[in-house]
Amino acid sequence: MLLRPGDATVSRPLPELLPNHWSNLSQVVYYRTYARQDNGRIEHWPDTVERVIRGNVKDHKVTEAEIARLRHFMMNRKALPAGRGLWFSGTDAHSKMGGAALNNCWFLKGDDWQNLVLAQDLLMLGGGVGFSIQKKFVTALPEIKKGVAIREESSSSYVVDDSREGWCELVRRTLESYFFTGKSFDYSLKNIRPKGEAIKGFGGRTAGPDPLRLAIKKISARIGEKWSSGGKVSPLGMMDLLCIIGEMVVSGNVRRSAILILGDATDSEFLHSKRWDLGTLPSYRAMANLSVGIKNISELSPEFWETFEHGEPFGIVHLDNIQTYGRMGEKKHDDAIGVNPCAETTLTNGEPCNLQDIFLPRLDNEEEFIEAARLMHRYGKRITCEKFHHSVNATAVAKYRRVGTGITGCLQSTLFNKKTLDRVYAEIQKENVNYSRELGIPESIRTTVIKPSGTLSLLGDCLPGIHPAYSKYYLRRVRFDKNDPLIPILKSAGHPLEPMATLDGGIDPNTLVVSFPCETLEGDPTADSGFDTFKQLDTLLFAQKHWADQSVSVTIYYKREELSKIKNWVSKHLSEIKTVSFLAHSEHGFKQAPYESLNQKNFEILRSNIKPADFSGLSKVFEGDLADCEGTACPAK
Repeated sequence: MLLRPGDATVSRPLPELLPNHWSNLSQVVYYRTYARQDNGRIEHWPDTVERVIRGNVKDHKVTEAEIARLRHFMMNRKALPAGRGLWFSGTDAHSKMGGAALNNCWFLKGDDWQNLVLAQDLLMLGGGVGFSIQKKFVTALPEIKKGVAIREESSSSYVVDDSREGWCELVRRTLESYFFTGKSFDYSLKNIRPKGEAIKGFGGRTAGPDPLRLAIKKISARIGEKWSSGGKVSPLGMMDLLCIIGEMVVSGNVRRSAILILGDATDSEFLHSKRWDLGTLPSYRAMANLSVGIKNISELSPEFWETFEHGEPFGIVHLDNIQTYGRMGEKKHDDAIGVNPCAETTLTNGEPCNLQDIFLPRLDNEEEFIEAARLMHRYGKRITCEKFHHSVNATAVAKYRRVGTGITGCLQSTLFNKKTLDRVYAEIQKENVNYSRELGIPESIRTTVIKPSGTLSLLGDCLPGIHPAYSKYYLRRVRFDKNDPLIPILKSAGHPLEPMATLDGGIDPNTLVVSFPCETLEGDPTADSGFDTFKQLDTLLFAQKHWADQSVSVTIYYKREELSKIKNWVSKHLSEIKTVSFLAHSEHGFKQAPYESLNQKNFEILRSNIKPADFSGLSKVFEGDLADCEGTACPAK
C-alpha cells in the first residue's frame, strides 16, 4: 500500500468512493482539483474515471476490452491522463472547445504581438504557455506608435463583452493601437459582471472588471515608461506584457496561469529580471518561470550564474539537442523551437503538449508497465484527432501528432531500470506505427516525456517524476481559493492556513495557503540526505537516455556551496541533456514555497495539532480551474 509521505491523519474512510487506500492529501487534491459538480451532485472517483474515458473514446472505434483495461488502470491510479484531461474530458466544455480543453500547455514565439492575445486566450482556457522572447523573434515586431491613449469611459460606444472573447478583444485592440494603428480609443466595462458569479462551462467564478481594468492600465504604463516616444519593444518588455496578462488571468483565483519565458543567455536585462538583490520586482513577474535557450556552454555567462546566488535560478533549454535527438544518443529530427512551461515537451510554434502519466510504484510487473504504456499512447493519439479553434494549433497538431506518455514515482520503483525502460519504449514505438495506421493519421514525431507531475503525483500518492522526496520531514503547501468548500474542513482539522504572499511584498487575500506536515516513507530517497544534487543530475541523464524522447522536467535541489561543482557538471554534460532547472534547497528567497524542511520535533508538534479531516459532509466542490505541476509559476490542472 502506497501512502503519500506524512499522511498520518487519514480522513474518515470513503471506500466506495475513493477505493484502494487513498491518503488524506490525495483526497484533498482530488476534491480540490478534479472532482466536478456539473449536475448538482459531487463527482467521486468512479464517476470521474467513467466521464474521462467516455470523453476520450467518443467518435472512435474502441473495443469494450480496451475500455475495461483503461478503467482498471485509471481506477487503481496506475495510469492517468494529465490533469486537464481529468477535469475536462467528457464534459460539455470538452464538446464545445475540443482539444483546447484537454491539452495542458502550449508554445508560442514572440515575433508577432498577436501571439500575446493568443496566449491570453489559451491561459483563460486554463492552459499554460511557453513563450520565446529571444531577440531573433522580438526584433521582427513593429515599432511602438507614439501618442496612444487608452481610456475607460462609461459612455463609450465600445462596450466590452462579458466573455473570454470580450476580454481578449479589449487586450487585442490595446496592443493593436500600440503596435500597429497608433489610434487612441476609449472603452466601457459596464457589462462585465461583478465578482463572484458562476461561470458556466469551464467552471469558476467571475473576477469582476477590476483585473481587466488594471491589466490595461499596466500594459499602457509598461509601454509608456520606456517607449512613449516610439522604438522597438525589448525582449523584457514582451515578457512583462505577457506576465501582466497572466496576472490578470489569475486574479480572483479563477484560473492558474503557467508561463515559461525563454530568452537569450546574453540578454543582461532579462537575466536581471528576477534578481532579489536589485530591488523590488513587479508582482506580475511571479507569473513566469525563466529559462535561457542555448546551443553551447560558452553562452552561460557569469550573469547567468549570478541568478543562482541572488534570485530565481534560470533554467537551461538546449535548443540544438531538442531538434537533433529523440532519446539522447538517438538522432531523430524535430522542428521544435521551444518548450512548454514545465519544459518536458518540445514544441513548435502554436503546438500543445499532450500528456499522460504512468505511476510506476503502483504497477505489479513489467508486463503491466507495457500494457499501461500502450493504453496511454493510444489515449494520447486520440486526443490529436480533436478539433482546435485556432488554426495555428490545429495545423501543428495535425502535422506532428505529438504524444507525451510520462512516468512518475520513478525513484520508488524497481521498474525504473535500463532494460525495462528500453523495452517499454520500444513497445510504444510499435504502437505508434500500428495505431497511426489504424487511425489513418501520421505517426507521432515524439512519444515520451517525464514531467514534474506535482499535483497528479499527489493524487497518486507517490513521489513526483524523477524527483526524490524533499526531506525526511517537511511541509507541503497547497494553494486554495479562499471560498473553496474544503477550507472549513481543513481549518477544522487543524491545518495551518495563511493568505498567499506576493512577489512585491504584499498579500493576495483571495488565495489561502494550507500546510500539510509530511513524513517520507522509510526507504524513499530524500534530496537533503543521501540523494544529493549530483545523484539527481545523474538520474536526469539516465531518464533522458532511456525514456524521454522529448525532455525530462526536473528541478534539481542544490546547496549554494555546490555552485562551482554544478558549473563543472553542466560544462561536462550539457551535450547530454535537453532541459534542466535548479532551485536552492533552502534560502532560495521564495515565500511559502511548496516544500519546507522540518526537524522531527517541529513535525511532531504540527502533526499533533491536526486531527482527521472529515469529507463526508462535503456538499459542493470549488468550480475553479486550478494547477498539474505546482511551483513558482506552473499550472494546476
